[in-house]
Amino acid sequence: MSNYLNIDIPPFWCFLDTGFLHDEPPDVKNERIVVEVFSFTSIPQRCGMFSIMTEYGSQHARVPIHYLRSNDKEGSDYPLDWIQLWDTMSYYVSCNINEYTKNRAAKIMLKDHSLHKSKYLFTLDWCFGPQYKSGYGEMAAGHKCGHVFLGEGGQFFIQPNNRVLWMDGGSFISRTFDKKPDWKVFSKEFSCENTGSRWISKSEEEEYFYEFKESKE
Repeated sequence: MSNYLNIDIPPFWCFLDTGFLHDEPPDVKNERIVVEVFSFTSIPQRCGMFSIMTEYGSQHARVPIHYLRSNDKEGSDYPLDWIQLWDTMSYYVSCNINEYTKNRAAKIMLKDHSLHKSKYLFTLDWCFGPQYKSGYGEMAAGHKCGHVFLGEGGQFFIQPNNRVLWMDGGSFISRTFDKKPDWKVFSKEFSCENTGSRWISKSEEEEYFYEFKESKE
């Protein structure tokens, strides 16, 4: 499902850094309270933000991702730009749990080249819309989806494909890189109709099984 600005996500329980409730920065030593997370807010050039409900019945919107923790104390303490590499790309966002990667473990490649083991939760993806027609949401080389992970240190991550190495309890993912691959970001954009523009229908009638002929233009 795709939505504008806010979208429902699979609800999950976690802890809120109470710095958010006092208009203060998050701190690994701050008190934390139990919350349930149920919605995602997507605003371009802003980090991922969530709507939460506390045990006291108070609801809070647009909670930045680095105020959420899965544990009640300590844990990893990566800065925001490490746990989410790219800002959200559009007001139009979709949320899906990919069955193929559901509950799968992965290693996230951080900015210092270390690997942080994490568990897959769901995937966010962006596109343009009638009120948002610029940016990278549909550019082949600029677009990034956002896989949401729960890290082993208690922080939540939003990471693109090129920062994730998936793990497999079966037999398919069984190789490791012996060196950094020289792969490049795919930048080509294709359109079936644009490619086929030199072909036109043979008949001017609205036939169901119509045939094509090559245009002379």
